[in-house]
Amino acid sequence: SETKEEEIISPFVSTAVATTPGGEAETETELVFDVETVDKVLDEVRPYLIADGGNVAVVDADPETMVASLELQGACGSCASSTVTMQMGIERVLKENFGPNVSVQQVDNGEDVPQSLSYEAVEAEVGRLAPAVIAMGGVVRIVSVEEETGVVKLNFRGANKVQQGLELA
Repeated sequence: SETKEEEIISPFVSTAVATTPGGEAETETELVFDVETVDKVLDEVRPYLIADGGNVAVVDADPETMVASLELQGACGSCASSTVTMQMGIERVLKENFGPNVSVQQVDNGEDVPQSLSYEAVEAEVGRLAPAVIAMGGVVRIVSVEEETGVVKLNFRGANKVQQGLELA
């Protein structure tokens, strides 16, 4: 009797194939290495960063050198583990999507840091964090911003870990 060897497939390897509404397999398209696409790919890791009170912003993406210049923000910017976060988390996700030649460099882009507390500054920050908060099942909206005292009141519904991340940010 002839024995067949069964192929063992790791549960950690993605074998999903995108299909069209008609059920045909779609051909895989190569992603463009630019600021907008890199930013969209990083939405995959943002929930984890936000849960720890941080975030990441794409400052530049050079398609010739395949270098993404990124700014770690909030608690992530001053965290002792930021180098590990950049290389083991963020760079790994970018390589999975754009290929093995991608590298990241951490930059400090202080231009975007508001010099004073205002409703507009809080609105911009909440707007930047909102997609990841929503992806983690949360909802956040601004209740008030007291510029004189520095108190920001938010209405939040969602997981405690996300709430703690928002409080740190």
